[in-house]
Amino acid sequence: MKESRHIAILQELDRNGMVSVKDLTSRLGVTDMTIRRDLIELEQQDFLVRVHGGAHRKVRDGLIEASHSEKNMINVEEKKIIAQKCAQLIENGDTVFIGSGTTTDFIGDYLEDKEVSIVTNSLPIFEKLKDNPNCDIILVGGRYRVKTQTFVGQFANKLLQEIKVSKAFIGVNGIDGHNVTTANEEEGNGNAIILNNAIEKYIVADNSKFDSYSFYTFYRMDDLNAVITDDNITKRVRNKYQTYTKIL
Repeated sequence: MKESRHIAILQELDRNGMVSVKDLTSRLGVTDMTIRRDLIELEQQDFLVRVHGGAHRKVRDGLIEASHSEKNMINVEEKKIIAQKCAQLIENGDTVFIGSGTTTDFIGDYLEDKEVSIVTNSLPIFEKLKDNPNCDIILVGGRYRVKTQTFVGQFANKLLQEIKVSKAFIGVNGIDGHNVTTANEEEGNGNAIILNNAIEKYIVADNSKFDSYSFYTFYRMDDLNAVITDDNITKRVRNKYQTYTKIL
């Protein structure tokens, strides 16, 4: 029975990239406790990574990019902490670029009544903020990238080159030494353009992104004002990376 359940769980991961304890309990007709034990065993065998309420497919070295919906299940509480820190840096009257990502998605939840201008190439961020009466929002158009629900490419970059912002908040797939990396070179090029056009340049990254790399290097750590991360970053990692830039 256990072997059959494990096969079913792995098949579901292959199909959807993630599984939830609730759905597996219903599908397989067993208790939550049984499913949680199964996920622990499969994680120990390096087949998956457990998260609150379920698990997602193992992503190795950041080279296989998870979808937006998969990332939504990973380190949610840490991402909210990071988003709060970002929002605290935003002041009334700022013009801010918020890049795509499931961490930056949460920034809009903590802006309170601040009156700001928001520039973004992320469809989810636009959808969240478009009805906020305190936000003057500009959506950067271009070629739509389904995996991250982001507009990229030549048309997007042409507009980004003309925009100056007071602060830019950019998500990443990995930080490896001096290198800030992402999974797609078109997104990376757009991120680099707007960071160069920002007075204050911030990267947002939960603790899992450090000492990890992805396909394309788009910026250097020592050209940033700071990396904004969660409180679970280890002392060793903090000491290492604060030699390159400030760690918030």
